[in-house]
Amino acid sequence: MPIAAKQTIDQDWDFTVVQEPLTLPSGRQSKVFANVRTDTGEELGYCTDRYAIVNSRDLVDKAEEAFERKGLGNFDRKIYSTDGGAKLRVTYDFTDKTIEIPEVGDEMGFRLILQNSFDRSLRVSFALGFLRLVCLNGMQTLEKELDMLKKHSKSLDINSLLTDGALDKALARFTDAGAVYGNLAKLGITQDQGVYALQNQANTGLISDKVREGIASIWNSPREDGADGEFGDNRNLYQLYNAATQYLTSSEQVDKDGSDIGTFESTRFEYANRVSGQLLKRFDLAAKNSKRLDKLIALPKISDVKVENN
Repeated sequence: MPIAAKQTIDQDWDFTVVQEPLTLPSGRQSKVFANVRTDTGEELGYCTDRYAIVNSRDLVDKAEEAFERKGLGNFDRKIYSTDGGAKLRVTYDFTDKTIEIPEVGDEMGFRLILQNSFDRSLRVSFALGFLRLVCLNGMQTLEKELDMLKKHSKSLDINSLLTDGALDKALARFTDAGAVYGNLAKLGITQDQGVYALQNQANTGLISDKVREGIASIWNSPREDGADGEFGDNRNLYQLYNAATQYLTSSEQVDKDGSDIGTFESTRFEYANRVSGQLLKRFDLAAKNSKRLDKLIALPKISDVKVENN
């Protein structure tokens, strides 16, 4: 099966990293090693001899070989390399693998997210996600890494990471994980309560005030085609989460000079990924517990909350 055209966000990811021993002032070799890019000589992280490097090229190749074996050859790929190449995340979107979520009237595409690092900040893993096809928002799930998570140890075999069985398991959970969105859609909130919920998240420190304003601008200006609901009281928690993911993953950002700088996700992938996951977790808990919901949408304890109207 032919592989669909791929898009790479950051070209600076396909390099080799090796472990180099460090030397103490006494001349004796340290127990600490540096993880060094061979193309630039830059030190990306430090470790002991128990830490095994997994070069991102090898990980990506193995993943795509596994996709081919399972008939998942058609995908769109985006690669995010951050911190000078120390961290890597890759999103694979299989838009021909979809599910319908009747409660929200949406179609979701299957997404897998690969991650790797050279500074010990990320384990080697794949996580299940979603792509909202109506506007190409990237969404989280509450599923764990589906047993596709490994430490960077000397015993790590990347062939055992993304097995045919692991992919079968991810595909099987794909349908079940979508039920979370249906539960959010059943929980109605008013326009103002959505604004309050965002301010309350800013007050906890989960999102910055700038991010709050960005999400609120989408919440207060839903799509004209009705895909995000209509402005007013007849709204729900799913639409609020969708406003967040739209701002974080698909809305184009501009700098102070008005120049296009891409999506928020393309420049701050880790932050966008963390915030999206935490918001989904908090909204899901609120949908299941009335006291949590009351706290989520309560009028914030500040005097300058802005409730914008269309």
